[in-house]
Amino acid sequence: MRIRRVIVTLVILAVLLPTSHALAQGSRKTLGIGMPVTPPNLPHIGVYIAKELGYFDEEGISVDLKGFESGLQALRGGVAGGLDILGASSEPVIKAISRGAKLRSIGSYAHRLTVVMVAQEGIRTPKDLRGKSLGIQEVGAFREVMTRAVLHGAGLTPQDAHYLPVSSAGYIAALIGNKIDTAILHIDQAHMARTKKSSLHVLVPLWEVMPSYWYGTFTTTEELLRKDPDLMARAVLAIIKAHRFMYRNKDRTLELASKHTGYPREVLGPAYDALAAAKVWPVNDGMPSEMVEVTLSKMVEIALLKENEKPKVEQVVERGPANTALAKLGRWTDDPGWK
Repeated sequence: MRIRRVIVTLVILAVLLPTSHALAQGSRKTLGIGMPVTPPNLPHIGVYIAKELGYFDEEGISVDLKGFESGLQALRGGVAGGLDILGASSEPVIKAISRGAKLRSIGSYAHRLTVVMVAQEGIRTPKDLRGKSLGIQEVGAFREVMTRAVLHGAGLTPQDAHYLPVSSAGYIAALIGNKIDTAILHIDQAHMARTKKSSLHVLVPLWEVMPSYWYGTFTTTEELLRKDPDLMARAVLAIIKAHRFMYRNKDRTLELASKHTGYPREVLGPAYDALAAAKVWPVNDGMPSEMVEVTLSKMVEIALLKENEKPKVEQVVERGPANTALAKLGRWTDDPGWK
């Protein structure tokens, strides 16, 4: 029976209360997963590869993937979309939980940051952002949060610049057309942008500025975790298998990534190399407590949370599904970079 409602309130409303999903066809269940970017970028591709390679099928799951313009919109879209798992950056999830939403993160599509701030030629340092037009999705969404973090590091606030809303697929065109001065781009987007306008340059690699920031989440409701923990564990297992496949099979990964992102292999290849070297796709649970704690503190620092609103790590993450999956798969422990 389809369960699930998600009600998000972030900034003005406080979010989410899903119902459940899981349509049985014999022992087979249907799972709705919302993803935060349309079309996906390379950091988000693991769940698409899990579907393509039949890993969800092996777990008795039929997956319905739906793309949104941001993680914030994926949370909101759960109301109408009947979603069971929401892919989003950590900030809107944490904000929702801080306001009472019964949500828990059960995994990650990329636990480390995968984005850079790309700027027009005349902008040489973050201090030059004063008075500039900065492309964002909307206030509270991931790209705005990363923009705010860059401004904060330069001693600036959002009020010192101008925010311009841009669709997730529209950043490169807006930069090329000089409609915006900067944008937060995933690394594959940044490579693509520079093939179209060589004067664009990376102003800030966010993973260097915030190396311990916890980025991408897969989140569900406490209700679904109670009602069908086995379904959540099988979904997490399929995604972990896909991430492990991606490290071992570059060519096939790039083939599938090109299909879903629309980017050519010559753009995706260098981006893949950088992301793989940084081990951004989690092969274990992808929710390191120390990274979650760093992110909670950063959200307070840049005024996304008040200190008295900050949830505890154990209020944000639920490791049960991942632990069940890893009991079957085994952990990757040969390198301390694996998460």
